[in-house]
This record gives sequence, C-alpha cells and structure tokens, in this order.
Amino acid sequence: MSGRKRIQVDESEWFRLRRQAARLKDVQRGLPGMLDDVRRQTHADLERVFGVVEDRQRTVEQAVQGLSERARGLETGTQERLRAQARRMAEDLRATAGELRRETAEHLAEQEHRLQEEIAAERRQRRRDVERLAGEVGELVRDRERAAALAREAVSDARTMHRIVHTAFPVDARPHAHRLESLAGQLDRALDTLGRGSAQAAHATADSAYRELGDLLQELERQDRERRHHRVRAGELLRHVQHLIKANAVREVHGAEGEELTDAVLDVEYWSGGELSRLRAETARLQERIGDEERPPDTGELRDILEHRAPDLEKRLAETVERAGRRQLESQLRVNLADSVAGTLEELTGYELTDGTYSGDDQREAFFAKLVHRNGNEIVIEVAPAGTGGGTSVLRVLSYDRDTAARDELTARGQEVTRGLRARGIAASDPEAEDGEPDPAYRDFDGLRRALPRAATDT
Repeated sequence: MSGRKRIQVDESEWFRLRRQAARLKDVQRGLPGMLDDVRRQTHADLERVFGVVEDRQRTVEQAVQGLSERARGLETGTQERLRAQARRMAEDLRATAGELRRETAEHLAEQEHRLQEEIAAERRQRRRDVERLAGEVGELVRDRERAAALAREAVSDARTMHRIVHTAFPVDARPHAHRLESLAGQLDRALDTLGRGSAQAAHATADSAYRELGDLLQELERQDRERRHHRVRAGELLRHVQHLIKANAVREVHGAEGEELTDAVLDVEYWSGGELSRLRAETARLQERIGDEERPPDTGELRDILEHRAPDLEKRLAETVERAGRRQLESQLRVNLADSVAGTLEELTGYELTDGTYSGDDQREAFFAKLVHRNGNEIVIEVAPAGTGGGTSVLRVLSYDRDTAARDELTARGQEVTRGLRARGIAASDPEAEDGEPDPAYRDFDGLRRALPRAATDT
C-alpha cells in the first residue's frame, strides 16, 4: 500500500493582486534622476557625433578651395547651407534629449522624410546654381581657345569632386565604387575628346560627371545624417534600458494582498534565474554594436533597434521583474502551505513538526517539512512548483510508518489535508495515491539541504 499521497494545489488567488500590480510602468523607478543622466550622456554623444560631421565639413570646405573660382563659389554656398542644416538637427536632438519617446515606425518615417526634403531642397538649389553657371560658361565657349581652357577646368573640377567624395565618405562611398570608377573613366574620355579638338563635347562630358558627383555627395550626406540621428536615439534608448535594469535589480516586496513588506527585498537576479544578467549582457552588446566604428550599423539595423529591440528589452525587463516577484511569493506560499498541512496533521494525528528546508537550500525549489510521531513514525510534506507558471503547486504527503498503516488511515489522512486546505480558501484537488513507497532519501533533511536530489515529483 502506498504511503505517497498527491494533491494538486492552486494558489493563484493568493497572488492575483500582486500580478495585477505588475505593469510595465512598475520598472520606471527613479526616473527623474535617470533621465538627467541619460540626457547628459546623450549630449556627450551629440558633441562627439556632430563633431565628426563638423570635421568632415571642414575637410570638404578645404578641398573646395581647389576648385575653379566659379565652382568654388557654388560649392561654398552649398556647404554653408548643409552646415546650417546639421546645426539645426543637432539642436533639435539636444532639445529632445531625455524625452525617451517611443521611436515608432511612423515617427521615424516622419523624421527621415523631413531630412530627405531638406537635402532635396538643397539639391534643387544646387542644380539651379549649376545650370546658371553652365549658362555663363556657354557664353564663353564661342572662343575656341577659351572653350578648351574651360573644358580642362571642368575636368579638373570634376576630378576634385571625385576626390572629395572619397575623402569625406571613405566607408559610405564603397557601395558606389563601380559608379565612381565609371565617372573616373568618363573624365578620362573627356580629356581624350579634348585632345582631339572637341572642346565643347569634352566640357559637356565633364560637366555631366561633375553634376552626378555633386548629387552623390549630397546623397551620402543625407544617408550619413540619417544614420547618425538614429544612432544617437538608439544609444539613448539603450542607456535608458541599462538604467532600468540597474534600478530594478533589487525591488521592494509585496505580499499576497499587494501590501509592501518593509523587512524584505526582491533580488531580481536570483529569483529570475539569471535572466537579469542576460538582459544586461544583451543590452551591452547592442550598445557596443551601435558604437562600432570599424563596421558601423546601417540605418536599417539602427531602425530595428529603435523600433523593436530596445522596446522589447524594456518589456522583457518588466516581465522578468514581475516573474521574479511572483516566484518569490510562490516560494513563501509553499512554506505557508506546508505549515497549513503540518498544522492539520498535528491536530489529527498527534505528529509534531520537527524540521523544514528547501531542496538544496534554494528557495526557488520545493519545500519540505518533517513531522515525527512519538512512536517513531514520520511524515514528510513536499510542496513543489508544478512548473506551469500559474501559481500551482504539487503537494505530497509522504508517510514513513514503522508499523503497517491501514489503507483507510492513509486515505483519511489525505482527505483531511484536502479539507483543511479548502477550509482556508485554497483550491486543492482530491488526493491521489501514487504507486510505490516513499523514497527514504527524503527523510534525510541534512541531505536535502546539501544538494538538489532527484525530485520527489518523479514517479
């Protein structure tokens, strides 16, 4: 006859209020101080990121000095307008630093559209300037000798623009290597055409290459600014998540009715089984990724971090904190449940509670309580998580009797335990007898404390 009685216990109502209170906003702790720190770091990012933009613009402006007088005036105006645009973008980012608004796809698309419109307007203005310059040059090419000089000047200006593209955007220009190579060949052909006496044709070819290089330079400028904007925002959101992880590593503890327990704390790392460390490591890897200068992330990858990965990390943090709190509460409930069962058995059978421990001395595991009768008989109560994540526990009453306990006595013992639990408002199933005899190892509480044994739930 089996001395193993199994009872399924549903404790979900015991922590219903606690679970309801665990919302995403619960992880937003100490927000004002965190926002100040995030804002400071974002400002530092802006200084670094737009410092690079300004250095590049100075490089371009110096290179522009190598153009002909007419082209130099045109490109100087273009660079001045681009510099003003970059300054406005930096000011906008600086003004909104720390707001931590969610960068939705719609919002990002709006920002990208605005940037594209600014660059497109600049491109239209530049084309008008180029066309005006071409008209002025057209008046001069009637003089054959003068036409040849202007053609050579046009080729020289186009070659300078070719070098500017390579110098200003050494990485971004790589995807356009074939296009740049083709334009370089176009300029070689312009010189060959000029050598055969066709100055006007050579000038037209060089002028076409110059215009295309100018368009490419502005397109690269747009892509770079878009990427840098996303990079700053992604870094800001990830720093926010890092602060939240740090702030939520230790939390206040709430009881079954949602009240704060001032004499206890929640170690989220412990109760989440290391999930907090995994979130911390994943966030740090993303921060490293967006800061990678050798292989910088493109706009698509940064957009994915902004729209999906950073918000997902924050959501998972909230879930981790909630789950850790629930597990800690469930652990305490296992002790409470064992105490209720022990009290019922003491009243019914004359057994006395002598010991209690968690398996492996780990509060996340099953809790065991031992009761001993004066005749030497023992009862071990095991309350183990059911593994469903829904607050359900498996209760076993393991009877170790020196004499031969009657089947009716063991059955009555299980039924009394069930009635006692239900009287306390705990939903408990009818007891079920399990095959076999209780494992003697579960009488050794020193052994239970030292290591995690084979689970008593195994049959």
